[in-house]
Formats: sequence, C-alpha cells, structure tokens
Amino acid sequence: MIHTMPELPAQTNFCSAVQTDLQPEEIARLFASPVWRVRKCSWTDYEAISDFAELVIEASNPVLVHGLVADPTVNADRVVEPLVAAGLYGSFEVYDDGHALILEKPFGAGDVRYG
Repeated sequence: MIHTMPELPAQTNFCSAVQTDLQPEEIARLFASPVWRVRKCSWTDYEAISDFAELVIEASNPVLVHGLVADPTVNADRVVEPLVAAGLYGSFEVYDDGHALILEKPFGAGDVRYG
C-alpha cells in the first residue's frame, strides 16, 4: 500500500491562542515524537512539524500556535491534542484559501469559552 502525504496549503490557515503562563519552549515540548518534530527556529520561537502540519509556536500569555495544516477541518483537532492532553485551553481558527474564516472552536478545559 502506498501512503501519500496530505498536501499543505501555500499560506497560513490555522491560528490558535493558548491561554497559559507557560513559555513557547514549554509548549513546544508538548509536541512529541513520533508525531511531531520540534526545533528552535529563532531566538524565541519554535517550529513543530508533522506529516499534516507545519507550525510556529511564539509569544506568551497567550502563546500563539499558527501555521499550515493539511485538511484543517479534519486535522485542527489533531494539532491541539497535545495541548488538551496537558490540561491547557484556548481557541483556534481555520481559514480557507481566500482567507475567509471557516471554523472557530475552543479547546481544552471542557471546551468552555473563556473571557
């Protein structure tokens, strides 16, 4: 059987805000092997890459996780799985090729909206 890799979009289509006091480095450590490969990509930012996403993890309070996600309406929940497993919460947005918002969803902490 031949497995094909999902195609990543040409531009950012996934943006999330993780409501936490943790630093980007600590968030990056949650994206573990074998699904994710993580590296430092600047003085302060991290990159997490998988077969279905290429993400940048940056800023703090909230920590921003954004980037390219293949078939984002299916894979966006997979992106936030490590965050939810760590007890973190926030929300994410998914955009189509025309930059229109197609999905907005809270995650973690019972998926309760925060204020």
